[in-house]
Amino acid sequence: MKLRNHRAFLGYLLAGIAMLVLFLYLRFPGGAATDYLLAEAARHPGLLLSIDTVRPAIPPGVMLENVTAGFRERPEATFHADRLGIRPGWLSLFQGRLALAAAAEGYGGDIGGRVEFVNPFSVKGPLSAELNVREIRIERFAWLREALNGQLTGTLKGSAIFNGVAEALKNGTGNVDFTLTNGSYKLVESLLGFEQIDFSKVDAKVSFRNGALKVAGLTLNGEKIRISLKGNILLADDVRQSQLDLNGSIEIPAQGSKRVTLTIGGTLGNPTTRFM
Repeated sequence: MKLRNHRAFLGYLLAGIAMLVLFLYLRFPGGAATDYLLAEAARHPGLLLSIDTVRPAIPPGVMLENVTAGFRERPEATFHADRLGIRPGWLSLFQGRLALAAAAEGYGGDIGGRVEFVNPFSVKGPLSAELNVREIRIERFAWLREALNGQLTGTLKGSAIFNGVAEALKNGTGNVDFTLTNGSYKLVESLLGFEQIDFSKVDAKVSFRNGALKVAGLTLNGEKIRISLKGNILLADDVRQSQLDLNGSIEIPAQGSKRVTLTIGGTLGNPTTRFM
C-alpha cells in the first residue's frame, strides 16, 4: 500500500514539474530578455552584439537565434551563430560548482563547449573547459578568415581541452587536435612554384602552455604536395601578430618525391619561409 502511495506521489510530482516547465516556457519573456542582453552589451562601447530572438529551451536553458558578436574596432572579425543554446550544468550546480554548457549551429556545422569552475558558487579561481567542432566551413568563419588574411578554406572538425585560472588564462594549459579536409591555402609568397596549396587532409596535434602553442605535429597531404611541420607559436593579443617558429619538410610527388627542409618564421598574418 505504501509503495502504491509513493508511486502516486512521484507521479503527481513529475506532472507538477512538467506543468511548471510548460508554464514557464509559454510565459517566457523573450522580448524582455533580448532587450536586456542588448542593453548590457551597449554599456560596453567596444562590443558588437545583435540577437533576433531569445526563447527557453529544453533541457532548461535559453536559445538565442541569429546571434552576431565581436568588437567594434574589428567589425570584420565576428562570431555568428544561427542558433546558440546555453544552459547550466545542472549536476555540477547541485554539487555546488558553477558550470555552463553551450551548443551553436553555424558556418555549415556545429560547435559545442562546456566550462566548469572548481570553487563553490564562484567564477574565480581554477576552471576547466572543453570544445568540440564538427563540419565547420573555415572560410565562412569571419574571425579566423580575418586572422589568416582570408587565405584558408576547408571543412574543420576537432576538439580542445583547457585548464587554468580565471584571473590568469594565459598561464593555463591545454591540448588541441583538429582535422581540416578538402581545402586550400593561398600563399602570401610563392613556394617552390606553388601560389596555392590544395590539400585533401590536414591533421594537427597542438598543446598550449603559458601563452604559447607547441605544434607536436602538423601534416598536410595533397595530390601535388605533402608537408610536415612542428615547432612553436608565441601567441599575441592580435592573433595575426603571433610569432611563428616552425620547421619541417616538403615532399613533391611529381618531382620523384623530392624532399626539401624548411623553416617558417614571421607572423601568422605574414609568414616567411626559408629553405635549408
